Amino acid sequence: MRKFIVVTVFFFNLCGVRAETSLPAATSPTKVVTDLYTAHSGKADPLQYPASKKLLRAYFEKGLLSLFLKDQSESQGEVGKLDFDPLYAAQDFEIKDFSVVLVAQQKDSAEVAASFKNMGTSEKIVFLLSNTAQGWRITNIKYSDGRTLKGILK
Repeated sequence: MRKFIVVTVFFFNLCGVRAETSLPAATSPTKVVTDLYTAHSGKADPLQYPASKKLLRAYFEKGLLSLFLKDQSESQGEVGKLDFDPLYAAQDFEIKDFSVVLVAQQKDSAEVAASFKNMGTSEKIVFLLSNTAQGWRITNIKYSDGRTLKGILK
């Protein structure tokens, strides 16, 4: 049995399969958004490249991930097209009364809203998600001022 485990681990490493690329698929759209905020809270911005690549793959679908990473790469450490934290729609934040709710869900798509007060101002951010082969992934983010993350990054 021990040889089987060693051979299996060796085979997966040889084939390039790593735990970071086979993260468990989130079971619900709400969990994806909640988990992303949890990963973000209390830390330096985990969405910043290069440390962000593994994290972003677990939450964003390929098209949005590509746009996000392209902006970070092209900005070369400076402010790019995205000049605010995409999860809070602000550069500075002091979050209170945070909640995440499922707004709508079909078989392959969903909308989840994150609501909170930032420095006393109410904010609502809507996450659009698709059920991909990797599980639920964020395809776009809509901000209360009408902008979208994809629109900003294009």
